[in-house]
Amino acid sequence: MLLEGEGYKVAVFESATQFNTALRAGAEDVDAMVMDVFLPDGNGIYLCDKVKTNAKLSNIPVIVMSANTTFADVERFCRADDFIPKPFDIDEMLRKVGRLVN
Repeated sequence: MLLEGEGYKVAVFESATQFNTALRAGAEDVDAMVMDVFLPDGNGIYLCDKVKTNAKLSNIPVIVMSANTTFADVERFCRADDFIPKPFDIDEMLRKVGRLVN
């Protein structure tokens, strides 16, 4: 809702399974991805790595967010473009997304 309120078109995936299905359907026209580390059926760090190691998707900026992981931990396993610690500041999140998509 936050990003949609700022005019961004948003697709929400509640699980790694839904995200992977969407990737197989094609995601090359995506401007950025924001993903949580802990998902009901997977791990956002793994998904980030999957995006960043895919030649068709690697240029898409990825922001990883977590309450229990640090950016240093994320960087060891994927090439995320940025990190948002939870709880997060709404204005800071909007700045980070805006910086990566504009």
